[in-house]
Parts: sequence; structure tokens; C-alpha cells
Amino acid sequence: MNRTQMTVGLFVVAGLAAFAPATANAQSALGPYLALGAGYDEMPDRNLVINGHAVSSQWNSGYGALAAVGYKWYFGLRAEAEYSGRVAWVKTFNQTAPWAGTQWDNSVMVNALYDFELGWPVTPYIGGGLGLTQIQWGNNFRAPAQVPPTIYDGESIRPGWQGIAGLSYAVTPQIAVALDGRIKGSMGDFNFPGSVAGRSINQFNYETHSIFVSVRYAFGG
Repeated sequence: MNRTQMTVGLFVVAGLAAFAPATANAQSALGPYLALGAGYDEMPDRNLVINGHAVSSQWNSGYGALAAVGYKWYFGLRAEAEYSGRVAWVKTFNQTAPWAGTQWDNSVMVNALYDFELGWPVTPYIGGGLGLTQIQWGNNFRAPAQVPPTIYDGESIRPGWQGIAGLSYAVTPQIAVALDGRIKGSMGDFNFPGSVAGRSINQFNYETHSIFVSVRYAFGG
């Protein structure tokens, strides 16, 4: 997935929603809401330093899920607390050296979003968030591995950020469905010690791109 594919996906949803029944509501209700979502996640090539040598890492596509509790005001502003989780699998270093291993991303964010309520069948929105990101690596080693392999595992927490752009459609005043693209990263690099003394992976620069589909339920009138 790249940014072009993310943009195309958003326009497809906009086109479908334009043909929705005229009785559908253009706005979701004000007040508190709960959102749940699932999505597709892909990391672009990420730089790191392994045992003193700078390389790039390549990753297989993964998936994610999110849950958020928020509040919507009458002038289009929304604020929410969000938890999200993502999983990805390392593929190669420098496009040639095959690797095995799993990465988990657990994040807590405080988001601010703005709904452009233009009276259309769909409502565009943009936003961003700040919070904390925990990255965990599990059983990461070069494959085929030496025996025994050097395993680079560990976990740490860094400040995190994300940017969000999407479209929502109010099925009823209480229920809205949304599709959005997200770019998420960390403020600070991650480090993973090796199972052999003197070996380590450092300066892992984390960033990932996602598409999420979510359902939002508003408790307000």
C-alpha cells in the first residue's frame, strides 16, 4: 500500500456514499461517542543500524485494530482518546538478506479531529494525535540463521504522533461508518539488544501507513 492507493480508497468510498438513499443523515449526533475499527497496515522501508552497520529494513504487510472514546461539538470539532494495536513481519535487510520475526505496536493517543460538515452525503475530516508508542520485537533473526542464531528482541516506549484524513457517512444520527488513512510514527528511535554480547540493533526509525474502517456510535441526541 502507498499513499496513492490510500487516496484512491477514500475516493471510492466517497463515490459509493454519493449514491446512498436520500433519507440518510449527513451529520452524526453531537456528544460522546465510541468507535471501533480494523485496518490494513504497511511499513515503508525503515533505516536502522545493526552491529554498527547502517542498513534499511523491508516489511511484509500487516493489520491493526483500534478503539476510541470521544466527544463531538456542534462546530465540527471532535476530541478522543484512542488505543490502537498493529502487527507486522520483517522480510529482508537491504532487499537481499532474509529475516524472520514479528513486530507489535501498541499505542495510546489523544486525537483532535475536525469534520467538514458541508451537507454532503459524506463528511470529510482531518486530524492528528500525540501520545505514546510501545514497539515490541519477537524472535527477530537472520534467516537462514546460524546455529544458534543471534536474536534481536526487546521492547521500549517512545512519544508518538499520527496524522489522519478520512471520510465518514452517517447511517443514522447515532451510527456512522468511516474510512481513513493514517501516517503514524515515533519521536525517537528504538533499540533492540542481541542475544549475543556486543551485538544490537539501534536507531530503528519507526513509521507506518494504515487504512482503517471504523464504526462510530454516538450517545448524544
